[in-house]
Amino acid sequence: MTSLIVEAENAVRAGRVKLYVFKPSGRRRWIVVGRHGEYLVLPDAGYCSCHDFFFRVMSGEKPACYHLLAVKLARERRRYQLIEEDDRWHDTLMSEWLGRRKPEAREEGKQ
Repeated sequence: MTSLIVEAENAVRAGRVKLYVFKPSGRRRWIVVGRHGEYLVLPDAGYCSCHDFFFRVMSGEKPACYHLLAVKLARERRRYQLIEEDDRWHDTLMSEWLGRRKPEAREEGKQ
């Protein structure tokens, strides 16, 4: 558990925890930038989209992945990047975070 806490602390300290707030709906999505990509974290459900969560947390080998702990620490300390995004990007970004689609370039002001 100690290495998980250290990794979570490092993620928070490095500013790799992001809270996306979509407008005008107000939907909120927590993201942690990890070693191999950006991971969707649903802290209230205890879920992360990373492979470690799927293979080790779900099997009971580990209590949590460091991405979940990083969001918990970031929320407690209010140390995260707040990103406001238009609702039209929600489905595209969710697809990226869940590994369903390659990232698309987003340009400000384009629909």
